[in-house]
Amino acid sequence: MSAKLARKIKRFRKERELTQLKLAERAGLAQSFLSNIENGLQSPSLKSLEKISKALDVSINDLLK
Repeated sequence: MSAKLARKIKRFRKERELTQLKLAERAGLAQSFLSNIENGLQSPSLKSLEKISKALDVSINDLLK
């Protein structure tokens, strides 16, 4: 699941023309953590996933489906 989730987060981020740093700032997360998520090195907690989805203006369901 994390590889698919990583691709979705990256795709939504690029569609919104956001850098990892800008998305991380909007979500209140470290850029290095977001990078690790996008590269499949870490899985986000539900709380982090909520922050990312809000920062991307998508539902968690959109990220997971």
